[in-house]
Amino acid sequence: MEPVIINLDIRKIRLTDFMKALGQEHPVSADGNLRIYKAPYDPKGEPTMVINTETNLWRDTKSGAYGGIYDLAYELTGSCNMRDLNMYIAGEMSSIQKVSIRQVPKEQIKEENRKPKPGRKMRF
Repeated sequence: MEPVIINLDIRKIRLTDFMKALGQEHPVSADGNLRIYKAPYDPKGEPTMVINTETNLWRDTKSGAYGGIYDLAYELTGSCNMRDLNMYIAGEMSSIQKVSIRQVPKEQIKEENRKPKPGRKMRF
């Protein structure tokens, strides 16, 4: 597999922005720093997903599932593979912001790692 480079810091993505990318522009209701959304992983689409905008974490009031953006991506895809989760999140976020996803040959990465490091200098 070729390494993939994504110009997006996934850990810094706000869950409310991710929900916009999933097609839910606005929450069903809001109370202080809590936003209630229709659960995108639920076949019925019931409003059971609560996002805390202060901590950027979510919890499902019905199933008890909770976590950050990777946990939400896992609920949506069923994949535990970090590469798959990163690709899924970046692909969804590309609908609302510019995201660059590219594959880099392994040889190019090896060459970048072989760049000479500055040597030690002697002091007298």
